[in-house]
Amino acid sequence: MVSLVFDLLKMLEFIVAGIVAGMLGALAGLGGGVVLTPVLTLFLSVPIIYATGSALISTISTSAGSASVYVRKRIANDRIGISLVTATTTGAIIGSLTANYVYAHHLTWIIYVVFGIVLLTSIVPTVQRSTCELPPPRNPDWTTKIFRLYGVCYDPALKIWYRYWGVRWWLGWLIMFFAGFISGLLGIGSGALKVLAMDWGMNLPMKVSTTTSNFMIGVTAATSGSLYWFFGYISPFIAACTAIGVLIGSRIGTRMLMYVTNRQVRWVFVAILAYLGFRMVLRGLGREGILPITSMERNIVAAIFASVIIVSLYFVFAYKYHETQDVTLSIYQAQPENPGRIELKFINVTSNLLKYGVFISIALLVLGLILILIHGKGLGVPLSRIVDPNGHVDTSAISIMMVMTGDLRLDGLSLMLTGLLVLIAIPVIMVALNLVRFVMERDVLYTVLAAITLVNLFLAIFVLPLLILHR
Repeated sequence: MVSLVFDLLKMLEFIVAGIVAGMLGALAGLGGGVVLTPVLTLFLSVPIIYATGSALISTISTSAGSASVYVRKRIANDRIGISLVTATTTGAIIGSLTANYVYAHHLTWIIYVVFGIVLLTSIVPTVQRSTCELPPPRNPDWTTKIFRLYGVCYDPALKIWYRYWGVRWWLGWLIMFFAGFISGLLGIGSGALKVLAMDWGMNLPMKVSTTTSNFMIGVTAATSGSLYWFFGYISPFIAACTAIGVLIGSRIGTRMLMYVTNRQVRWVFVAILAYLGFRMVLRGLGREGILPITSMERNIVAAIFASVIIVSLYFVFAYKYHETQDVTLSIYQAQPENPGRIELKFINVTSNLLKYGVFISIALLVLGLILILIHGKGLGVPLSRIVDPNGHVDTSAISIMMVMTGDLRLDGLSLMLTGLLVLIAIPVIMVALNLVRFVMERDVLYTVLAAITLVNLFLAIFVLPLLILHR
């Protein structure tokens, strides 16, 4: 009985961590992994190799749960998202292979330091855009027309319809490639860099950036997560618990986002980046013996440095807000536009796929967790090993046939793994649906872009594991 209570408390810890990560991820377009990975490693003592792998899978839950609402409300621009995931999926493959090399050669401290640096370097460009709800307008360039980097959406917080347009698609693509690489290397959705690419690089409004980022995160995470699954870097128990949590949190965050201003979201975003960035750098340097301080000291130092940065940046940039707000809003205001028949049909289909696909996955995860707790084992693995934060269930050694056979026997671990596989499948199906949509619309450019993304997913899920296996 004592052991069961301990296991339930551990499950609750991971679920709560997921709720916090999911809520913040939905609000800031982070995907949850950028918060979840540090929380798991810094506060719940999960080895980073399993924290990153599990976070990757669970962030798909955040992405799909949030994106289902954003797509239906037409705040997320799925066309822009499809054009950019060609970069993130390519980068994710390279990053995942790099991560495997790093872990194999026991260079884990590098992951901590790089993670922290990535977060910290995202702060200044983000804060620079905090002076207005909508970005200072730029003249359209050649990419604006070719890639159709524009749209109209409604902002409940501002109570206006506004038109927006993006520029410098090539810059966004380059940043997105790096974001994908970081996603594969660090096991995060890399929403911070995706938002940076669209917000700073392409001059899109913050809300469009964050919502489109959520649309993209699942595709990127599915690419990296497939390879992490093959490498055995995913703890099914942690991934299942956090996936349940981030779905709950993302639903809360999604509804909050509708009624808060871009400026408020941005400063929450920056505060999170500052603290976690410093904390991860200190942890990495501590592991290598370069900066041998205690965990409590790392928390205090990170909090102090983060506070100093936030206060300093606020006084430098925040005063500009009222000076530019009214002018910018008057430029962007527009009348609502109705989507085409084909576009509207696929918006509804995509939204339902994301919504119900996640619910099916979560139902399988919950059922699997319950059965594991009742039977005390799954696929012959005792409960003590399944809940072990060190990830003693090796996903690389479990075949699809084993999972399917276990499902027929109502094996808890098999059902849990099936739920995780459903999560990976959702972004793949979403991209395939968009490919069909673009074919029906006779949109040659976006048909090609969607096809490239599907090829990258096919490489990550099927081809590369086979090539590595037969080396």
